[in-house]
This record gives sequence, structure tokens and C-alpha cells, in this order.
Amino acid sequence: MSTGGLYARFGSVGLGLAVLLAPCAARAAPQVGAALTTGVATTDWRAENGPRVAFHLGARVDALFLRDRPGQMALGPYVDVATAAFDTLEAGGGLSWLIPAGAPALVLSGGAFARTSRFGVEPGVAATLFWGARSFNYHGVYGLGVGLFAQGRLGLGDGRQADAIAGVQIDLAYLALPFVFAIEAIRR
Repeated sequence: MSTGGLYARFGSVGLGLAVLLAPCAARAAPQVGAALTTGVATTDWRAENGPRVAFHLGARVDALFLRDRPGQMALGPYVDVATAAFDTLEAGGGLSWLIPAGAPALVLSGGAFARTSRFGVEPGVAATLFWGARSFNYHGVYGLGVGLFAQGRLGLGDGRQADAIAGVQIDLAYLALPFVFAIEAIRR
């Protein structure tokens, strides 16, 4: 083999390695969502008088990363605030993991919270399972979501709080639509 052929062969191998090892820009952009959560809570599971049924109301904001199209997993932080029958105020945050399951998505979340109640401020841990639609926005960072959720909350303080919550999670953009339509109708 001539030296010219040897250089050509090693040159093409070197070019192929350079293309394979060249850094490329990641196109994954965060997808942010904000939602209202409402449903039924059964609280006081560890109390002497047993569980009671209460109204649940909350809000949740999350940012999911590592996803550049639908059908991909994503991870990201969340923060939430909630109340059970307006007797408690709970604020917390943690990590969400989106698992695509065909058209719907499954989002598993876990984290910590602080609760104010008649026992004062207490720490706790929470786990949430969301199942529903979670869109991917190709042109912006806000992704719509709506679905069902189930959540468990365990207080780690003197109140020994244990809650099971089930309900619906509705994107705040859907709740804003009537106001947007009204404003647009007035402007015309």
C-alpha cells in the first residue's frame, strides 16, 4: 500500500472519529407548568379518632428538563402549596419524573414539605402520582397539563399527620381562558 493510500485511509478514520466525538448542542428546553389541584383528602390517619374527610385545594408549579419531544422522559423540580379544609397550610417541593405512557403521561413526584396546623410548624414528606395529558410545546417553555392525581403526605412532627389525597389537576392556563375570551371580546 502506498503512503498516499495509507494517509487517505487514516484520514477518513480520523474524520469519522472527529464527527462522532464532536460536541453537539443539546436542544432540550425546560417545560414549565402551573396547575390547580383540587379533590378529597382523608386526613388524620394516625390520630386517635381515626381519619376524617376534608376538601383539598392546592397549586403546583414544575419545570421538566431533558426532554426535546413528546414520548421522552423528563426530570425536574416542583414546588407546591396546599390546604386540607383550610385547617392547614402546607408548602413544599421536590423532584418530579415524567414517564411517557403513550398519549398520557405518568409523573411521579417526591419531596418534603412544611405544614402549619394547630400543632405549629411541622416537617413532612410527600409522594404524588399524576396520570393525564402533559403537552410538549415546540415553540415555548410552557406546557399544558390536565389529569388525575393521588398523593400521600406523612407528617414527621408531634401532630403525626398522615393524609391520602385524590383529585384532579387542572392547568392554570385552562382556568384563565374565560378571562382571556372576555378581554378579547371587550377589546373588539
